[in-house]
Amino acid sequence: MGNKRFIAVLSLVWLLLTACVSHQQLQDQNRVLNTELKHARIELYEAEEKIKSLNADLGKLQKENTHSTEKLTDLQSKNTYLKNINIRLSRNIERLSQNVERLNNDLKKKKSVIKLQNKVIRLLDDTKKTIATSLKEEIAAQEIELVEMEDTLKVVFIDKILFDSGSVEINQKGKKILLVVADSIRAHRVQNLLVEGHTDNMPLGPTLKERFPSNWELSAARAAAVVGFLQKKGRLQPERLSARGYSYFRPVASNETKEGRHQNRRIEIILGPSN
Repeated sequence: MGNKRFIAVLSLVWLLLTACVSHQQLQDQNRVLNTELKHARIELYEAEEKIKSLNADLGKLQKENTHSTEKLTDLQSKNTYLKNINIRLSRNIERLSQNVERLNNDLKKKKSVIKLQNKVIRLLDDTKKTIATSLKEEIAAQEIELVEMEDTLKVVFIDKILFDSGSVEINQKGKKILLVVADSIRAHRVQNLLVEGHTDNMPLGPTLKERFPSNWELSAARAAAVVGFLQKKGRLQPERLSARGYSYFRPVASNETKEGRHQNRRIEIILGPSN
């Protein structure tokens, strides 16, 4: 009986000791857990603060991104505007280049024309001097008149010096005079000749009436006769020659007087630059 009691006591003591040890372990574990909890709270606090900081940075970045996006949109708009301006400028420059090229070409042509005109004027001056010297008697007798007009020289043959009355055939004196004119300009290939026929307003006589319905045809026929003679006998190139008939519609004097009609019956040879 005593042994049983001893054993029971020992068991109780053991249980008490075991309980004390477990309690101590629990306290130790609790301290460790408290320490870890403190560290965890500190880490949680630091994490929360870091998250706040990151959220603040994110907000700033979002604002900066919005600003950058707006700035990019503005730059893209300006870039499009500048591209359009550049396209317009390129087109304007191209048009200006074309205009400059055209103006340069026009200037070259004008210089060429001026050069040709100067040459023609010099040749006309030489031609005038030659004709004036060779036909000074006819000029003095007012049968031929020389008229300078800008870049042309007009040789006017008055009344019957080339054609007898009622005729469309060039007379002998007229042929000699026309050969003088042809000789003076034959080598001057830059000069063309326009022959104009003019009449007074008197009705055609019976002989001419049989061949020509009116003064139109008569004036044209006489101009054509002069052109034909200058080509065949004067040996002038046909491409340099042309003829016109004006009847009595371009008078130089009044057809109401004998002297006026005498002035209006004429052949005009106009020397000018080739086209």
